[in-house]
Amino acid sequence: MNAVVYLRISQDRSGEQAGVERQREACLARCAERGWEVLTVESDNDLSASGKRRRPGFENMLTAIQAGKARHVVAWSLDRLQRNRRDELRLYEACKESGASLSLVNGADIDFSTAAGRFVADSLGSVARFEIELKSDRQRAAQLQSARAGKRSGGRRPFGYEADGVTIREDEAKAIRRGYADVLAGESLGEVARRWNAAGLLPPQGRRDGTQGGVWRRDSVRVVLLNPRNIAKRAYRGEIVADAVWPPIVDAPTFEAVKATLTDPTRHTGRTSAKQLLSGLALCGVCGATVHAGGSTRRGVRNYRCSASTGHVARMADPVEDYISRVIVARLSMPDARDLMTSRDHPDIDSLRAEADGIRTRLTQLVAAFTDGALTDEQLRVGTERLRKRSAEIDAELADAGRADVLGPLVAADDVQAVWDSLTDARRRAVIETLMTVTIHPPGRGTRTFRPETVTIDWKTA
Repeated sequence: MNAVVYLRISQDRSGEQAGVERQREACLARCAERGWEVLTVESDNDLSASGKRRRPGFENMLTAIQAGKARHVVAWSLDRLQRNRRDELRLYEACKESGASLSLVNGADIDFSTAAGRFVADSLGSVARFEIELKSDRQRAAQLQSARAGKRSGGRRPFGYEADGVTIREDEAKAIRRGYADVLAGESLGEVARRWNAAGLLPPQGRRDGTQGGVWRRDSVRVVLLNPRNIAKRAYRGEIVADAVWPPIVDAPTFEAVKATLTDPTRHTGRTSAKQLLSGLALCGVCGATVHAGGSTRRGVRNYRCSASTGHVARMADPVEDYISRVIVARLSMPDARDLMTSRDHPDIDSLRAEADGIRTRLTQLVAAFTDGALTDEQLRVGTERLRKRSAEIDAELADAGRADVLGPLVAADDVQAVWDSLTDARRRAVIETLMTVTIHPPGRGTRTFRPETVTIDWKTA
């Protein structure tokens, strides 16, 4: 009489599998009492059965039952075996077809060959599902209450903060601030990830002890930079619901600017190889399409070609890039260069933040009024639509106010040329995109020397 033992614990906060080991001892003792030979012990540690995650141990147990290798399934309790209707039906069908029974350390023995046994199993399953749904409702209510109070409700240590989620961890916070600045200056998320990895700033693991592991990737960096906790805002299910009790790492305008940049659907994802200085920025002088790095008949010579037609523009890259660089350095070396950074319309950041907070409060009030029957569906829809539209406008104004001062390091430099030479291509591209629109025209038949008039510059600023 073979038996398969199944063990599971939903949350293993210590990582020591203590709960699973306690279940193992009790289940093995049950097998010894009944004289059953243990075929295998299957275990799923720290895996909740209420979701859709695959449980390897559970699948192996079903395979043993369906193959007729095990006549008994031994578990701590029914809710350790299944917590959703899907797994319940699979388990019951497997036991019914193979003639296997369930033996629960904290529960009854269930024989699926009888109507009474199947009735008991259905009843116990319903009770288990009811209990987990009640627990889920209580947890959601507690989490929402905590969120509205601006408090943290547990989970893994957030990057940039200590294990308490409140105290700033300065070395990580410094990296986050630079990450925001880098993105706004044109650097890719991949470059930010490489810098964090090189500095040994690894992603926090999900353990309470704050141990770390793994590496940063562009997607995980994106999650960090888009997290509103960095501006001391508490979010719940994707919506900001309150000011947080912890201090901010960056200011709201910087956060909104990065958010606008990273969520822009036209933004280059950075998955392809690095662009040349003017790829995707400069325009073809024949059709207006962007230019891209093209091939060359001479090995080692870079060039630009029209992205729409091979017969429009084909220019050597080095002379064009050198000309654009010299023009930028000359312009930013002029006495009035600081005026390029001056905004004619300074938004009132404090007023915008206060208005945004007021909108969130008003949205909550509208929902409460609708729940109480004081508003109709149409009144709720119109009021919510109007407030959300204004909220989007505020986010856009904050984003504009916080966009990177890509010209700052150059304008403030004593030696503009030296600073320009030290910039990465990503940062140079950001400067070019801020200052000008470049159009590259055909050089003319038989031309062997560079002529500045074949490269047009349209200044975006005075």
